[in-house]
Amino acid sequence: MEPNNKSFGSEHILAFDKTNVLRRLFMLADQWVSRSNDFPFYTLGRSAYLDGQTPQYKEGQKAMNALLYDNFVGLYKTILQTLQDELNEDVVLAEDLCYPGFHIFPSHEKFLTIAGNWHQDYPHMTLGLPDVDASTFTVPILIPKSGAGIDYTIDKGHYYLPYKEKVMIWHDGRTLHRIAGFKKHEPNEFRITMQGHLIRRNNRMEVFW
Repeated sequence: MEPNNKSFGSEHILAFDKTNVLRRLFMLADQWVSRSNDFPFYTLGRSAYLDGQTPQYKEGQKAMNALLYDNFVGLYKTILQTLQDELNEDVVLAEDLCYPGFHIFPSHEKFLTIAGNWHQDYPHMTLGLPDVDASTFTVPILIPKSGAGIDYTIDKGHYYLPYKEKVMIWHDGRTLHRIAGFKKHEPNEFRITMQGHLIRRNNRMEVFW
């Protein structure tokens, strides 16, 4: 992959207590959901792209939302305020959908040779929501010393955008992209991000996963 020299969304520096977020995240390790039998990949929270129209997404939504909000209220408020400032309108959490949650990748040798699947983001369509003002954001919480980021393709060129901790990447989700593989394997490292989406419903902007 070439270094990123073509735009992929926008970057926004967030002010939140990373140490507190990580402490609470690891305290909730018994709530992590394993997402692969082949390598260590977990989420805290449910997402449309992994769970879609499943009982796990619908029935556990209220309890998991309450758990996430109680533990990460400061992070949610910071994200919502940043989005509100950029859009110049109110942005709220979608109470009937799953709140933004976490991708958790413990370091593993396999991540040196594999990466995420190439995709575009259409979680709102998975959930049967209107396709109005859809977008996606990623907040890097903890990245390996060798780095982490996203691969994307524009005009047949392939590029790599490195993540920075506490710098939100916000994009329309339409550009073909994937989770970049690890650059180096070091035991006991983690790649942790918060993931979320925006959609307009009932004339207001809502955030979900």
